[in-house]
Amino acid sequence: MAASALLLGSGITIATTGPASASDTSADAARLCTVNAPRFTGSPGTGSNDPAFWPARGTYATTTSRCADINLKLDSTRSVRTCFKKGTGWTCNAWRQLSGGKWGLAASDVLDNTDFFLQFNGTTRATGLIDY
Repeated sequence: MAASALLLGSGITIATTGPASASDTSADAARLCTVNAPRFTGSPGTGSNDPAFWPARGTYATTTSRCADINLKLDSTRSVRTCFKKGTGWTCNAWRQLSGGKWGLAASDVLDNTDFFLQFNGTTRATGLIDY
């Protein structure tokens, strides 16, 4: 999973989103996982070394038992990568392009209670649905 690392300062808080049943490769399980998925709006980045992100700067989300994956349905096609807490820092996976208007995987087979945040290629804020 290690493509690059990002360290965040102290004062990190947990972002909360809607409820998160486990997903697998079947369409039925994926639908169960993403039923009533909450909308999200990412924050814009400031430049090539500071891409758009979610949740808010200095915060992170924590995976749940609802889904085995981090699922996104973006409003427009975009590349995304997931950064995971590792010790006192963060390790990011490779960029994945997700098509707008379709459910896609930002990360798969993620353990429950894993802290993460998302980065979106470019500086424009990302919007869509998320479930994890």
